[in-house]
Amino acid sequence: MPAEGRRFRPGIAASLATALAFLLLLGLGIWQVQRLLWKQDLIARIEAGLQAPPLALDSLPADGRELDYRRVRLTGELLATHNLAYGALTVDGRLGASLLTPLRLEDGTILLVDRGWLPEETLPPDEPAPLARPLRARIEGVLRFIGDARQRMFVPDNDLTARRFYWLDHRAIARLVQAPISPFLLRAQKAQPPEVLARVLPVRAELPNRHLGYAVTWFGLAASLLVIYVVFGFRRGAERRDRSASER
Repeated sequence: MPAEGRRFRPGIAASLATALAFLLLLGLGIWQVQRLLWKQDLIARIEAGLQAPPLALDSLPADGRELDYRRVRLTGELLATHNLAYGALTVDGRLGASLLTPLRLEDGTILLVDRGWLPEETLPPDEPAPLARPLRARIEGVLRFIGDARQRMFVPDNDLTARRFYWLDHRAIARLVQAPISPFLLRAQKAQPPEVLARVLPVRAELPNRHLGYAVTWFGLAASLLVIYVVFGFRRGAERRDRSASER
């Protein structure tokens, strides 16, 4: 077909619809790139906080978001009579959960301490005797803010009677302890005395970062839409040309 005989006639309606859809897909792709940069910066700050020297604290701020993922050192009394199990995790082929214990600081503030992983058969109320004994301890670990914790889809309900929690409802835990609980969780890494800890697991940034894949998807859809639009426009133009030729 001669080049001069090719016509691009997509039509006004198709052009408007394509332009709107293309701008929408392009905007979504740009938004995901912005989210990618934000997430990369957040992960970098979290990693820096995990590597920083521990910050010794005597009390906790009212809003601890600025201390989220910060390595800290706290001293207080472990209220081990209120031990509870949190989550479900398989380690070395054995099912278990984290042992959580309220820690009362010098000023009376209480927060939760993740003392490490225990196999299912040793979870409260059957935890080993050293872990069930109230005592004073100095604990170094990573502070997490749990004030925004919500039950997610497919996560079981917490069983307050069995002291088994699958999501961190610090208000419900406060009812068990019969005292206000600060919206913090200290993921213990070291302690004095060391026997206050179960099997300690490393703390990592628990932030999924799939924004690059999402951005590539949206930009790919935008490019595909343009290809379809161009093919449609030339095909429609050829059909109109053939129709005009047959009518002459």
